[in-house]
Amino acid sequence: MMKDSFFRKLAALLIAAACVFTVIACGGEEESSDTGAGTKPGAAEKDLSWLNSDGTLPIVKEGTEKTLRIAVQMYNDSGAPEDQWFYKFVEKEMNIHLEITKFTASNTNEYMSLLLADGDLPDIIIGGGFGTSALVSHGEEGLFADLAPYITPELTPNLYKLYNEKPEYRDIVSDSEGRIWSLGFVTDPSNRGALSRAFINYDWLDEAGLTVPATLDEFIDMLREFKKRGDDIIPMGGSYVSNNPGLIILNALGYITEDATGLGIALRNGEPVLPVADREAYGEFLKVMNTLYTEGLISPDFYTMDASAASALLSSGRVGYMTTAPFVVTANFGSWWGAMPLTSDYNQTRQWPSGMSVMKPGSVVFSAESENLELALAFIDWFYEETALNYNLSENGPSVNQTEYIYDDKVTGFDINKETFQPFWPDYENNKGSYSSKNDFLGKEVYLWGYRIVGRGTGTLGENKDALQYGYKPEEIYDPYPDVSAEGVQGELRKQTANDGEMNFRAAMEDTMVPYVAKEMPLTIYYDEATAEKVDALVVLVREYAIQETAKFVTGRRSLDEIDAYFDEIEKLGAVQILDFTRQYYANHK
Repeated sequence: MMKDSFFRKLAALLIAAACVFTVIACGGEEESSDTGAGTKPGAAEKDLSWLNSDGTLPIVKEGTEKTLRIAVQMYNDSGAPEDQWFYKFVEKEMNIHLEITKFTASNTNEYMSLLLADGDLPDIIIGGGFGTSALVSHGEEGLFADLAPYITPELTPNLYKLYNEKPEYRDIVSDSEGRIWSLGFVTDPSNRGALSRAFINYDWLDEAGLTVPATLDEFIDMLREFKKRGDDIIPMGGSYVSNNPGLIILNALGYITEDATGLGIALRNGEPVLPVADREAYGEFLKVMNTLYTEGLISPDFYTMDASAASALLSSGRVGYMTTAPFVVTANFGSWWGAMPLTSDYNQTRQWPSGMSVMKPGSVVFSAESENLELALAFIDWFYEETALNYNLSENGPSVNQTEYIYDDKVTGFDINKETFQPFWPDYENNKGSYSSKNDFLGKEVYLWGYRIVGRGTGTLGENKDALQYGYKPEEIYDPYPDVSAEGVQGELRKQTANDGEMNFRAAMEDTMVPYVAKEMPLTIYYDEATAEKVDALVVLVREYAIQETAKFVTGRRSLDEIDAYFDEIEKLGAVQILDFTRQYYANHK
């Protein structure tokens, strides 16, 4: 039997990995005239005649020398920044000299602590990953610049247009007083590639004579049928810490959240709730998960499997439901297609959370003491151009048709496969022995920062619109993603995409999830430092207790008859106060 010490270790591990409470999204008020501590005079008070801020290149007009100091989270093995293709692009095409300090994902926390303690910040920090309370705190300390006064049609035309057309995007990066302390990657929250994944093995469905489940009860019955395929079958793949499959159950019970653990603030019936402390429906979640565990419908190692073991299980061919793109873990991806959101006795509305994870703030911040703040903003604004051409250029390098952007044989550019309409990089294809993957090649040779950190990515290289912009003729291309409807399974389309994993994944999401994306998501909450400290202290206690006791209920170490006692205890530990703070914030700022 599992020991209580295991649950304490599990809780400690997860809390250490997520010490800041996950409260997704924010509603900002009207822009405040108070621009915050450390904000410098607006652009109108400076001579900016040297600056092209209308999106044309170079950003710095010829005859002027300007330097940006940038700290960048780079690919671990990327080498010297000045050897990257995009570094050369910035210097040659934008006419901006760069002084780059590289840090990596593994040393981000340590580097940020030292940098902030020193106080001599570069003009821009890209990839620092600051939480909302840290943004407010460092902004009010005078370290980060409030960007709100600088979002103007003259200085940042792309961001200005974006925020006016999509005010909800501005809300996400604005604190409760309308101050903007950071920017980040932005995309359509209904984008098929941004949504939480949910996939079913449709071959198994067909062989069992089943249709796609529409209710939670039907979903559980489907898993039971899958289990009949053999004792070694684990119908619902994943583990608690990796590819956690619990989201579809929480969603069926009415929770709008991307957090499969239920530890973060969610919406239910339009109101903010903390699922793990919600008496109305979380008890049912515990009962369902206990049923899955008891009947062998999830792994007996659900709470002990690490990411590597969970991935191996998904690749084993022994699961019938997974929460990752099938082509990532199996060559037999053609057997898979999207699940559909479920209803239940607790929720009669079929809905799926929008992809808010690609719209969070904190990825890009600017020094409040920068003498080049206008240049820094004009530089970053370039990546928010609405067609995503600029973003794709920074991520993928030039195409073979953009010979003016190919320097010193650094890269020869990417081309488009005319049969599959997928991009490929000749430099990578001809030197595969030097790289572990295409992404390894791009990280070492092309981009300065990682995927989806800064910019506006409204499309991909595999879509018709972008190919036209890259210089390919209409007769040379086609749109590989056929139109789909919300009228159930597109069986024929699944067969058509059986040889293209990326297309299969995206078309499936378009078919079964995109039509049901919820219009509302939890707000991003920007607590002040004092409030954040109070909430974080409560969260540590609540999370530890919820993680331990949820595992006990699911695995049978604690009787389901004690669910009411569980809610009594979690409320005493601080769940009520957390919700009070959250609901007060909503009342004041939504």
